[in-house]
Amino acid sequence: MIPLFKTHASIGKSILKIEDVARLSEDSSLDEVYLVEDSMIGFPTALKLLKEKLRFGLRFDVCNADDPDVQNNASKSKLIAFANGDLGCKDIYKLHTKMNQENILYSSLKEYENIVIAVPFYDSFLFNNSMNFSNCVPELPDSTIFFLEDNNLPFDNLIKKKVIAYCNKYSYQFFNAKSIYYENRSDFEAFQTYKCICNRNPGKQASLSSPNLDHFGSKEFCFESWRTSEWITY
Repeated sequence: MIPLFKTHASIGKSILKIEDVARLSEDSSLDEVYLVEDSMIGFPTALKLLKEKLRFGLRFDVCNADDPDVQNNASKSKLIAFANGDLGCKDIYKLHTKMNQENILYSSLKEYENIVIAVPFYDSFLFNNSMNFSNCVPELPDSTIFFLEDNNLPFDNLIKKKVIAYCNKYSYQFFNAKSIYYENRSDFEAFQTYKCICNRNPGKQASLSSPNLDHFGSKEFCFESWRTSEWITY
């Protein structure tokens, strides 16, 4: 099972520092450290601390149509771009620059030859098609991989079946993974507090009694859960 770390370099998304990830990876003797961030802010520090262990992924919005209102675009979903060597890092920087200027289209992904595209378990086109009544049919590179997760959320099994069926139909690879935003289950309240403080949606007032956090009704998004998880094959 691949641990997918996120740090507070992705503002409002995690209470882990890059130094925490380096410590956890060292304590657990991880040969590779997958870091999935929403920006490139933490990349220099991560590279300095993790060196050749680092497998850096940029999480970004993507859509089918070049709609200027991307926030309300029915085909909008998330993808992750993992760098493949030094040339891959350059491609990710290009992608990061472009995502801050214009919409990223599924059809444009072929321009980046040195990255590996991964489909996250949550906020993917399959998740949105299943849970939000979207109908996105994307154009994906042949080398695209998919992640499966199980964090004890009520819809996890439904989405897993959708992902496995899609991968089997179109011959994509899928891997078990775990999104990690804090170290231990006991850190869950601290994580929720941080998320509430960083809440930027004026339409959803957040509090500990009513945090209004999508996909976070579980204490399993932590490194402790990854350490104690059983390996599952499909």
